[in-house]
Amino acid sequence: QRSVRFTQCKMEYNMGWLVQAEAPPGALLQTLRRVVLSGNASHQDIAFYFVHWFTDLAGAVPTPLFGSEKFVLGFPLKVLTSFVQSFSIVKDLGSSQSETQVYENYLRWRWETHKPPLGEVPHGPGAVARIRLIV
Repeated sequence: QRSVRFTQCKMEYNMGWLVQAEAPPGALLQTLRRVVLSGNASHQDIAFYFVHWFTDLAGAVPTPLFGSEKFVLGFPLKVLTSFVQSFSIVKDLGSSQSETQVYENYLRWRWETHKPPLGEVPHGPGAVARIRLIV
């Protein structure tokens, strides 16, 4: 029951903002991190939240007998894959990492796993902006 209740709480978390690097780390992760650090969310609760989110998205446009057209037609495979692969990044919110560190780790991970390879991860002034351009 705890995991189900967790899926319904107000976390102000938008998965699209993370996957598309559309929001600053605080706006994206602050409330969710606060819930995790308060002890009101376990790793299992977070994992269940993402399963819930994924199935909720799949059922957003139900078409009986035809499966989930939302996944098949509404998302390019690259975007859907990015959503699923990003789930594991949020687990780091319960560690000693700040929202900014978690977000920057996510951006670095996206750069390092980009196909085709992009070379060394940018560093220094403007690095985050350059990485966000490839996301």
